Amino acid sequence: MVNKSTIFLVAAIFLLIAAHSPASAKEIMVDDNGSGADFQSIQEAVNSSSPGDVVLVSPGSYNESVDIEIQNISIFSDSEDPEDTTVRAFNISANNTIISGFSIEEVLALQGSGAYYNYPVENCTVKNNTLKSGIDINECYNSTIERNVILNSGISLNSFDEANFTISDNLIFNGGIDIYQGPDNCTLLNNTLLNGSIRLTECDNHKILGNYISNSLRCSGIGLWESYSNEIENNTVVNCSNGISMEFLSSQNIINNNTLTTCSDKGIWIKGSGGGGNSLLNNTISNNNIGIWMGGDSSNNLVANNKVELNKKYGVYLNEVSYELPHNRTNQFQNNIFNNTVNLFNDTSSHYTTEAINNGAGIFTVSWNTTKTSGTNILGGPYLGGNLWAKPDGTGFSQICADSDGNGIGDLPYNITDNDTDYFPLVSSSRSKETIIPVANFSTNITHTLVPLAVKFTDFSKNATAVVWDFSNDGIPDSTASTPVYAYTYPGNYTINLTVNNTKGMDSKSSTVTASPAQRLEGKLILTEFQITANESDEIKPAIYGDKIVWQGNHNGTYTVHLYDIYTSSETPIVSSNNSELYPEFFPTIYDDRVVWRESGKINLYNLSTSTKTLISNELGIYPVIYGDKIVWQGECNGDCIYMYDISSSKQVRITNNKSASNQPAIYENRIVWESRPTANGSSKIFMYDLSTENETQIITDESYQQFPAIYGDRIVWEDYRNGNKDIYMYDLSTAKEIHITTSGLAFDPAIYGDRIVWQDNRNDKEYIENSDIYMYDLSTSKETQITTCGSASSPTIYGNKIVWEDRRNGNTDIYMCIISEQEEKQTVAGLPISPTS
Repeated sequence: MVNKSTIFLVAAIFLLIAAHSPASAKEIMVDDNGSGADFQSIQEAVNSSSPGDVVLVSPGSYNESVDIEIQNISIFSDSEDPEDTTVRAFNISANNTIISGFSIEEVLALQGSGAYYNYPVENCTVKNNTLKSGIDINECYNSTIERNVILNSGISLNSFDEANFTISDNLIFNGGIDIYQGPDNCTLLNNTLLNGSIRLTECDNHKILGNYISNSLRCSGIGLWESYSNEIENNTVVNCSNGISMEFLSSQNIINNNTLTTCSDKGIWIKGSGGGGNSLLNNTISNNNIGIWMGGDSSNNLVANNKVELNKKYGVYLNEVSYELPHNRTNQFQNNIFNNTVNLFNDTSSHYTTEAINNGAGIFTVSWNTTKTSGTNILGGPYLGGNLWAKPDGTGFSQICADSDGNGIGDLPYNITDNDTDYFPLVSSSRSKETIIPVANFSTNITHTLVPLAVKFTDFSKNATAVVWDFSNDGIPDSTASTPVYAYTYPGNYTINLTVNNTKGMDSKSSTVTASPAQRLEGKLILTEFQITANESDEIKPAIYGDKIVWQGNHNGTYTVHLYDIYTSSETPIVSSNNSELYPEFFPTIYDDRVVWRESGKINLYNLSTSTKTLISNELGIYPVIYGDKIVWQGECNGDCIYMYDISSSKQVRITNNKSASNQPAIYENRIVWESRPTANGSSKIFMYDLSTENETQIITDESYQQFPAIYGDRIVWEDYRNGNKDIYMYDLSTAKEIHITTSGLAFDPAIYGDRIVWQDNRNDKEYIENSDIYMYDLSTSKETQITTCGSASSPTIYGNKIVWEDRRNGNTDIYMCIISEQEEKQTVAGLPISPTS
């Protein structure tokens, strides 16, 4: 029989649980228009909530920074569609918080409270949001960031203990994931970073798994600094400066089964990692400048089961000197495939310098094989030993050496350099396949999507002893791997050729991949981006009229003006000069079928219709512009003056006197604008000359510094330095009103066409790193739109719905174009909402 005290105790426990049960939780509705909702403000709803409550936010724009200090509440957009529910910012300092389904304009902060964050935050989730300024995490543990789209920013995590964070399935444009100074045990899983990177600084025991990283041209795709015991597996790094780097005492890391390709410098870079050792296993390292680089006191590293192929300069570069005892630590290379024109360069130039000798330097030894033992090697042979030493042209040691007993080990050692020997070089043991003619076959994981497009190819060929891939049908081998990954960064239709062979013959198969221009949805606008040039030289100073783009190129000291026809997708050189060292900048511009530029310091005209070139002025000039029959430029007159040449009358006139320096002219119809300094010590002002009335007018009397004017119709825009900032202003001649266009304080180089103003903006500059993008303001909608997110764009110009600029995202400078269209039918590509190109 149950006694009364037991019954009382059970009842008390039940009441206690009921008092704290989520069963008492409620839904709180928020709607900014107040239609039947509990609150119009998210902050008011949060302040009125209790643990366990759910706040549902109706579509709308909420210009508020929401502070969350109540534990265990969830805030969802009612539609779960970030596109229709915008919030300025969230600041989370309470446990068990969920934020989902919003477009967030400013930084989302997850941080502990107290003067030194001594009250950390735990068990929070941020998911399914679009974040335009990233996520800042400080002293937050056991939390999840998943399935977000993060634009022009990234995720920053800092704590002093085990963070146990999961960051997964996020799409990050022009930003990175930075974890620094302390947090351990984080998992970064299946994230996509375009123009971004992952960086660990003073961190341990993280897992970086299955991420795709591309176009981090200023740093490594995955970078470690003084970080230990991390697992970096199954990642793909494409077209970055370096693939994976480990610097300054970064050791005991496992780098396994990653694909590192088309990096401008190194596939894997280990520098100053000390003697703790790292393991590089099962990686594919191809088409980089250098495959693996080790130097600066890095030892006890194991490099095994990797495919290091088709790297331009070296497969492996070593420069190992130790200034600390002991000097007997060894780097071990075994069971790798090396297939590069130069597989190894062991640079001993720094081993015997005065500095090295005086500091008691020692040289690390390198072992190029293990003991010959039974076991399946990387080629499928029956013994483990050394490495396969091949060359793309088929003349590598392992391709020509004898293997008389057919055991997959060469009969002779391979003396790689004077100091390096592989005593058991591998030889292909697949002789049995050579009794039947090979059959080529392969598949791709994707055949059509937007650039940058990374495609994984899988070889299903039969009876082949060698495979060669050509990913762009240019006759140049790109890979010899069985499952390579290749990145297409330029739009187009590409033909892929796989050629396989054995001693009985060869076979090939072709297929196609389509890489479409990159698209991005901004509100109701579809931004479709095209790369116009893809040369190794610098292409700069673009101008556009109609469907024609002109720019200046520098090809090995030959300065050129090029024309691109958007309608026909064809490029034509207009002029080239080898005698422009004193005046290397051509400043080309275009109107209709006339191209104007500066060559050897003088203004020239080229007529596209007649293919004739005309010297406009024998005097030195700069910054030419053209409208109709009128060419205007800045020339010398005991100072700087504005000149005009009328093509129809073949007459030249001087527009300004030489009392003040006049620069940077622009013209529209009968109006010419320029910047001028009325007094020697004064600031530059904007002036206008009307050819029809012959009147000169100062546009703005403000004391600020004004420069780089542009004009369209009745509207004049310029760069203005008032209040210590650099912003874009506009003056409307028809209304005599001035409009302040930008507020970033770092806006430059405006251009205007119709209702649209474009400029370069450095609002996202980081310390010591310039981050410049193109922005647009539409006067008809009063809305600003970010056109680029690459952080490397400048010198914009506009015609109609086409914006053109110069871009450094590929290392050198190229010309890019964005076509603006209106949203029609919504669809999804690669997880992003886009619309068909109009």
